[in-house]
Amino acid sequence: MKFLTLEEHRARIENLREVRKNIKTHTRELRIHNYLPGQIIYYLGDYPAKMSITPTEYDFNLLKSYAEHGVDMIQVHEEWNDTIERYGSDKYRSCDHEGMLKFVDLCHYFGIKIIPYCSSSYIHEGSKHYHENFSRGTGGCVDMHYKYRFGWAGSEYWRNFILPRTFNILDTYGFDGIFNDWGYDWEASDYIDIPENRRNNDSQQFTRFDPEAEDFIHMLYDGIKLRGGIYKMHIGGYNSAPVRWKCYDYLWVGECNFSAEYGGGKMLEPYLVPCPDKPRLTNWGTERFDADAYFALTIPFVQFPLLTHGRPTMGRCIDVPGVTQYNTTQEDHLYHYFEKVRDFADAHPSGPYIYSEWSQIPDDVEDYPRWCRYLELYKGMTEEQTVVFMEIRETEDILSAIPHHVFVTEFVNENRYMVVSNMTDTPYTVTLRDCWQNRETGEVSTSFIVPVHRILFLKKATGSVFEEVK
Repeated sequence: MKFLTLEEHRARIENLREVRKNIKTHTRELRIHNYLPGQIIYYLGDYPAKMSITPTEYDFNLLKSYAEHGVDMIQVHEEWNDTIERYGSDKYRSCDHEGMLKFVDLCHYFGIKIIPYCSSSYIHEGSKHYHENFSRGTGGCVDMHYKYRFGWAGSEYWRNFILPRTFNILDTYGFDGIFNDWGYDWEASDYIDIPENRRNNDSQQFTRFDPEAEDFIHMLYDGIKLRGGIYKMHIGGYNSAPVRWKCYDYLWVGECNFSAEYGGGKMLEPYLVPCPDKPRLTNWGTERFDADAYFALTIPFVQFPLLTHGRPTMGRCIDVPGVTQYNTTQEDHLYHYFEKVRDFADAHPSGPYIYSEWSQIPDDVEDYPRWCRYLELYKGMTEEQTVVFMEIRETEDILSAIPHHVFVTEFVNENRYMVVSNMTDTPYTVTLRDCWQNRETGEVSTSFIVPVHRILFLKKATGSVFEEVK
């Protein structure tokens, strides 16, 4: 906890009083607590091709750069384990045990947390561990080299199998938590209605809950928290879990989905980490993903996008002899996507590179520096105990009208920060009652122009309008 001076206490009290007095209409109020916004997917290699996870000079330099730019946490995806058991391991142990231990140690050396992909539902049908009493149907996920079946939360056999193995991942490798790709079976679940007078209208996504999934996911969540770990969950799109009470620290959203109404998931419990799923974003009619526009879309809703980075992929995950491609249809998007990745990598061995299944081909070389620039701005206004007033529609601080697709959010602590995102098709001029400073240019004014699909970062000027405000 940061201890404030008398002057800082006074400023905080006055700022919160003033903002609450001035705001007439807004969507939601949040308080920042235990928030790590700087999160990266770090690609390790083209499993099931043979690979080494042991850190190289490349990894050392990249993680050092991450630490220097305020990265909080990385997550490694399924290539860290041996999901099809090709190398004598399995989905719950690394395909390179010693290399994984060294990689975790290197992350911790730089003060960066690391969490691995795991799943409380998915298991490869060809696994030596799989048994039919884990499931109650044939549903699952088939793609590239794997054929996953759903583990059922109502099966005591599945619970007895998966819970200790999930916890053992943390205990074995020293990870700082887990990323749970839940793989929830929406169609084969039994729901109970939540009485209307017991629904949390601010955050409850569902009017029904799945009691067996609820019991199971809370057992998993509690086991991670008892170990001091971070629990990050993914279900798909902008979906939360059909369960009651807090059951995650972070919810990964946006994969295979784009919210045309903007602010997707804004009423869910924080914190949401959006995935810029570039191949699937139409992105306002442009051919290339407009990253600046994506930051403008997410930041006002207290969502900071995940960066896909790490080691480049060469697309060799589809070229392994003896590995079955389970799905050969055009719908097998990953297989055909990695065919394109492989072809591009062969033609451009020296880059530019591709870093994930959510990337463009190739990724923009400016993705990392751009992401770091936005992260510095974002972290500066989301310190511990900051109070956020999301999606302001009417306030005495803004004299100009706020159009439907202009989003204004204030982040208030000992300072007052404001972001203004313009998602309309014309430039927007925001007119303010008092002087504010553009945090990127240093300009102090009562009027600023926000370009189309861009975000403006402001800080309330104090004292002389010529005072330097960071």
